[in-house]
Amino acid sequence: MKLKLICLLAVCICITNFTKGQQTYKGTLFTKLGQELTGEIKLNLLGTNNELIEIVTIEKTKNKGTRQTLTTTSKLNTAIISHVNINGETYYFRDIKIGYDEKFIKNVCVKLIFGTIQCGVFQSGDGLSENSVAIKFPDESLSQLVSVDFEYYNSSIGVALRISNCKLLLEKMKAEDESVTWTEKVNREQRIQRFKNIISDYNNCKLTD
Repeated sequence: MKLKLICLLAVCICITNFTKGQQTYKGTLFTKLGQELTGEIKLNLLGTNNELIEIVTIEKTKNKGTRQTLTTTSKLNTAIISHVNINGETYYFRDIKIGYDEKFIKNVCVKLIFGTIQCGVFQSGDGLSENSVAIKFPDESLSQLVSVDFEYYNSSIGVALRISNCKLLLEKMKAEDESVTWTEKVNREQRIQRFKNIISDYNNCKLTD
C-alpha cells in the first residue's frame, strides 16, 4: 500500500511540473487555414507545450434587445497553428533538435529574433538557458529548428553544407573568415553572433540553383 501511495505521489509531482509553465494569456491565434481567433490562450511561452493548445473565445451579440454571450473553448493541434500574437509579440511552435539520433524538444514556443522565418534565429524565454536559442536553416522543414547548443555545431564545419547555394558565403567560410566561422574555443555568445552573420549574408545573397 505504501509503495502504491509513493508511486501515485511521484506521478502527481511529474504532472504538476510538466504543466507548471502553462499560463493563460489574452491574444490572437492564427491557423494555417486562415482562421483568426481572439481570446484567452493557454500555453507555455517559456518552453514546451502539449500538442493541443486551448483557446477560449467570447462572442457578445444583441438580439431583439436581449444581450447574449457565447463562450467557446477550442483545442487546436500545434501542427495547424501558424502563429500566436500576445502582448505585441509573435510566437511560433517549433521542434528543436538538440542531439544526434533525431533528438528533439517538441512544441517549443519561440519568437523570431533575427532574420526570417525561412532562415533565421529563434529564441525561447530569455535565450540564456541551454537549447533556448535555435536556428532555422534554409530549405529545411519550417517546423524544425536546430539548437545552437547542439554538439554538432560546436564548430562551423557542418554549417557550410546548409548554405552551399550561396557561393559568396560558401567561399567566405572556406577562407575561414572569423565573422562566419568558429571552433570549439568560441563561447556561446560569439557562436550565436556568427550564426547571425551567416544568416544575414545568406538572406542578402544571390542564390544559385
